[in-house]
Amino acid sequence: MDFIKKNKFTIIAVGVFLILVLLLVQVKNIFFPNEGSAIYGNRLEGIESVKITKDKKTKIEKSLTSDAIATDAKVSVSGKIVEVIITVNDETSVDAAKGLSGKVLENLSDKEKEYYDIQIFINKKSESSEFPIIGYRHHAKDEFSWTKNR
Repeated sequence: MDFIKKNKFTIIAVGVFLILVLLLVQVKNIFFPNEGSAIYGNRLEGIESVKITKDKKTKIEKSLTSDAIATDAKVSVSGKIVEVIITVNDETSVDAAKGLSGKVLENLSDKEKEYYDIQIFINKKSESSEFPIIGYRHHAKDEFSWTKNR
């Protein structure tokens, strides 16, 4: 009891300090409730089961360049988006270039098509008023949406 009587102001100050710390934690939790979780949620959940390997990317690139109209192809994966960049010959028409999207899809499994969005950028080496064209396929859709005629 003597200790409490001698240090009553210190004990009160420590008690008030602890109460203020607890109040600050509660206020922080009110204003920032999900600070520890990802802002956009778990968008990449399940990606391990449909991972696109380096061999698969190489297979898609070889399939595209085996066609006479494509001179170069590059495939990369960013999260849930498969990005395909294709360079075509100068005499290639827009419709023929759009047909290359089928080669990309035929090299992907049904699970991969249902999980990944696909972006295709098609360009020519020389300047053209019709190119570049960009196609996008949402994972829930069956067909590509293409940029409008330029």
